[in-house]
Amino acid sequence: MNAKKGEGQLFYKHYGKGETLCLLHGFLENHLMWEPMLDELVKHYHILVIDLPGHGNSNLAHDEMTLSDMAGAVKEVLEKLELTEVKFVGHSMGGYVALVFAEAYPQKTKGILLLNSTPEADSAERKEMRNHAVDMAGRNYEALISMSVTNLFSSKKRAALEQEIAQTKAEALQVSAEAYIACQKAMSKRPDYSEFWERARFKKGMILGSDDGLIDPGKMQQKFSSQGVKIDVLTGGHMLHIENFTEVVSLLVGF
Repeated sequence: MNAKKGEGQLFYKHYGKGETLCLLHGFLENHLMWEPMLDELVKHYHILVIDLPGHGNSNLAHDEMTLSDMAGAVKEVLEKLELTEVKFVGHSMGGYVALVFAEAYPQKTKGILLLNSTPEADSAERKEMRNHAVDMAGRNYEALISMSVTNLFSSKKRAALEQEIAQTKAEALQVSAEAYIACQKAMSKRPDYSEFWERARFKKGMILGSDDGLIDPGKMQQKFSSQGVKIDVLTGGHMLHIENFTEVVSLLVGF
């Protein structure tokens, strides 16, 4: 295992040998979200985990950061490691970054697996929710994080996952309000990648939650299943790597 971070660069770790699988965490997460599954994944891949700007051990470069900035920073990590082609697994925001990367650097992209993520742009309603959250972040950040994290989990599983939810909240609170606001704005401004996702020739997959309050799995199946996209719908909400751990790991290995 190697871990590294240069001045103004992203923190990353990599493990194992073989085909590279780059794991990109979601909003308010960091590389530690993947840790429970690494023992299994390194049997099959060279694993690269990265802390995106403003998360974990990576600093926020500037408060007007875009998803293109994030993708460019990921490219710098790949170049440092002399990796010419990788597969990506992106959870939520990490999926958005992977899509931006693939459009900008198609020759470096061997595949993308979207985990609780979508190529669609934010709806008007979703953008309004982000704007409200940005406003709230400046007034009561801790309460905002607590409410936001809880809502990511399926209501059917929250009682059984009390400890995991508490840990997820603790990790989320390590993200500064400044980074929270910058990322919300960046996600709100992202374009729609549906057409790109449909015509992309690299390997494509989606793992979606049956009870995800942010992404409608039925809509995604109807829209993308005929476009060469393998879509698996698992029981759970937006945090399938916690709520449905075993099946998620199995699908990542198979990717």
